[in-house]
Amino acid sequence: MIDLSKTRWLPALSLSILALASSAAAGCSAGTKDGFATEDGSGSSSDDITSVNQSGVKRQSIGNCWLYATTSWLEALNKAETNTELNTSESWLTYWHWYEQLANGRAGTEIETGGWYGTAANLINRYGVVLEKDFIKLEAESEMSNRQSSALNAANESLKNGPLKEAVARRDRAAIRKALDAAWQLDADTIARIDKVFGAGVERTLDRSFVSTAPGNGILRAVDVPIRIKSGAGGQLVSATLADATGTGSSFGARSGRLAFNTVDYPEDAAGRRAVLKRVQRVLHDQVPVLMSWKVDFNALTQDAHFSLDQLNRLGPGRHGGHMTVAHDYQATVPGIGLLKAGETATPAQMEAALADGTKIEFIRVKNSWGGIRPDRWRKAAIPGYHDLEMAYLNGPIKDCPGEDAPTDPSQCVSTVTPLGDFVLPAGY
Repeated sequence: MIDLSKTRWLPALSLSILALASSAAAGCSAGTKDGFATEDGSGSSSDDITSVNQSGVKRQSIGNCWLYATTSWLEALNKAETNTELNTSESWLTYWHWYEQLANGRAGTEIETGGWYGTAANLINRYGVVLEKDFIKLEAESEMSNRQSSALNAANESLKNGPLKEAVARRDRAAIRKALDAAWQLDADTIARIDKVFGAGVERTLDRSFVSTAPGNGILRAVDVPIRIKSGAGGQLVSATLADATGTGSSFGARSGRLAFNTVDYPEDAAGRRAVLKRVQRVLHDQVPVLMSWKVDFNALTQDAHFSLDQLNRLGPGRHGGHMTVAHDYQATVPGIGLLKAGETATPAQMEAALADGTKIEFIRVKNSWGGIRPDRWRKAAIPGYHDLEMAYLNGPIKDCPGEDAPTDPSQCVSTVTPLGDFVLPAGY
């Protein structure tokens, strides 16, 4: 909806889809276990972008959409400042997410792959970010990480029948590291670099041990990643760091910091919803990425890459789960102006008018982590890898079906849920 004629979409890599969550609160989970296809697909595209200056589309292979959304978010913030594109490693943050589950005694017989924005922000603060080439070298140019899937299988096997089966082993942080290093098939050089920064038993973390000195070894502290962001609605563009955006706080509570992003729940009442959507509009007008969590029902997915309540009502409930993506643009009908189309330039006056109470958002366009070219799921999208979430669908309500493989019996889908859960917005909006 805004003029970014100076930017251009980078060519996408090989693109595909994966599956979604069995628990909306936990972010997302994926794979054939939950009944969703994970076939490969490929394609490439280039297109002018008229909103957030996003990085390239990627494809998740396990249920860590929240980490893919968070890395897309930080890549866009960094790209706004540097005009270069980082290919940060989702596998790196996934590795440390699993480590913390094990080290803190939260793992049962399987690794939990779901999570929240606050969890991702704290992982970044403690362990930093790395480029994919500096962690899983063989996947430096890959759109999808097969290593994540194989590592998850190996780690779960270790919990059930291997080195981490006994509780005493899970109390040994060096043993946990060793088991994860093996599951991820890390080479000796990568293990040595991790040991040098964090210690074999993770005796050090970036937020405690490298406050005034960079760790090196390809690991970037949040404070060393430059970003550009508005200093609040109506404020000026300022140069800042990723640490300013992640702030500090618990995984589930409010985050502190002058520029810290925080989760904002989507209200139940119409006036409250419009107020939150205005905040989202202002952020997108300032070319800043917005994280959003929502519930997917695949029966709502149309061939033109929309999530449609009309289609869902025709087909009935399908496989579904929680998901996190990056809001990119929106389409709206504005009083006195008419239709402002997603993907087209809007003037400052039009954007200001779009904040009117009477504006009707038709859909929110999101950058997704399912890949781009998927004729078995959708045949046409405004931008490959992006989906248009119609507000009628996001407002719902839609039927909520029990069980990981829901709906095995649609007649059991008696409760309802509002698909749109929350947004993650910067301070000052």
